[in-house]
Amino acid sequence: MKAKSILVTLTLFLLVSLSAISQSDVKVIAVVNHAEWCPTCQHHGERAQEAFKEGNTDGAIQFVVNNLTNDDTRAQSAQALKDVGLDKAMTKHKGTGVVYLFDAKNKTFIDKVSVAKSNEEIKQALATAKNKAK
Repeated sequence: MKAKSILVTLTLFLLVSLSAISQSDVKVIAVVNHAEWCPTCQHHGERAQEAFKEGNTDGAIQFVVNNLTNDDTRAQSAQALKDVGLDKAMTKHKGTGVVYLFDAKNKTFIDKVSVAKSNEEIKQALATAKNKAK
């Protein structure tokens, strides 16, 4: 149940972030590979959300949840990935508990960061990705 709670919280956070994103230029798309059965997601997901929030006060990062829990959630996430143009790029990135960072304009892979990293390391990875984005 805790994993579902984390996913719901993350989803709500991301939806709120999307409204801020629509008002600014998105430089980076961050794909959050999540699964309810993932120990890293269960232990670090909620804490990592704070780092995502703090690292995106300017709205330059669009977060997309790629829920790999089961076939149904994967199918739903596939559409979200397609909507942002990363469906093909994400076929190579299967790790859960990982955030994959892409340039929003040309869809090239920039970097990845585990949600198990410290909040400071996550915020640094987000900042570095924003600086590398075109």
